[in-house]
Amino acid sequence: MEQVYQQPPGGQQSFPQTNQQEKQLIAILGVQGLSYQNYSVVELKIVLQIIKHAQKAILGYVIPYRLTSQTFNGFTAEQRAAGHTDVIMKLSEFPYGAHHYPQLRDAIKRIESHPIQLPFKQGDQTYYRKFSCLFKSEIYQDRHKNWMVNFRFDNNVIRFFYNYDKGVSYIDLNAINQCRSASSIKLYLIMNCWAVKGFTISKTAHIQQLMHGREDYYKTWSALDSRCLTFACKDLKRLYRNRIIDQYITYKPFFLEEGEKVKHHLPEHITFTLHDRRTSGETAEGAEVSSELRGQRSKLKLRLQCNYDVSEKKAEQLSGYLRLDMIGDLEDFFLRKDYYIASCRRSNKKMNMGGYMTTAMIGFFGRQRAVISWDGLSVASPSGTSCNV
Repeated sequence: MEQVYQQPPGGQQSFPQTNQQEKQLIAILGVQGLSYQNYSVVELKIVLQIIKHAQKAILGYVIPYRLTSQTFNGFTAEQRAAGHTDVIMKLSEFPYGAHHYPQLRDAIKRIESHPIQLPFKQGDQTYYRKFSCLFKSEIYQDRHKNWMVNFRFDNNVIRFFYNYDKGVSYIDLNAINQCRSASSIKLYLIMNCWAVKGFTISKTAHIQQLMHGREDYYKTWSALDSRCLTFACKDLKRLYRNRIIDQYITYKPFFLEEGEKVKHHLPEHITFTLHDRRTSGETAEGAEVSSELRGQRSKLKLRLQCNYDVSEKKAEQLSGYLRLDMIGDLEDFFLRKDYYIASCRRSNKKMNMGGYMTTAMIGFFGRQRAVISWDGLSVASPSGTSCNV
């Protein structure tokens, strides 16, 4: 199982956690949060501190001009000629005391030894380019006896690492400092990269590469679930309950066959759903529904009518129970139902499509904690009111 923050891998001495509650927000580019690597807790925090050091360039150059690996050209003539860019920082800029400098130096050298894969886009497709390392480093004392580190980035790495292709999000370094595992930190970064969408569907191999740098890091679902995702999600929920962060995520494995829960196999994909205390999608009776939720409910209504022969009245009723934090699970629901319907058609099995989907949707919302019944029974909405269909 993954080592937690208090006891880093290899028995190395842990760094102290901060108890600060104020937010330390920095802008992080999506490519930085979605890179493939297997950094430890301390290594992740070092990389994030380097990103913090580069905020002026990110906020003043990369974001305003939406630079890509092809358009980034913010190098001096000297940097272009040398083929690399030096970034010099004091070790005191990292949130660890001088008595931890030996461990800090070791962690920097470990990062230097790791290859890294950075995403970039061509059209609508995302690809990854592999580099032998993020940087080379030299640690030394200056003439004032300050310990310094010179991070030397290849200019090609700079172009990909400071790349707007995958957008930008804002993270809280205070939240990072209170995460208890590398998986918690990584999942927090990933969560912020797709927070606007509200959910993501990730291939199992992809999430393993994001979390650990290898698509085959875990061989079974039970291992991935128990050794990585369960702890990381519980850790983020702890931060949410303590009001350190405003979002947390839940996840469900997707096995194509209904009822299939094969612990010794990996699922088709994993659906992650984001829960935000500020935009939960829950509305009191008579309260205004957000434009985003209205749009999602309209899409669901049309989908039920056009694709599954559900009557307009029933589609309207059903779509009214949708919340934003159900969208990811809803996509899985339709994938599974489409698979079952196609199977029925292949075997010439007769079915009442509209009736089947109506009953199935009632079950879906029932599992999502909306108490629903049908045909003469009441349908209890999230606001507690009921109506007949």
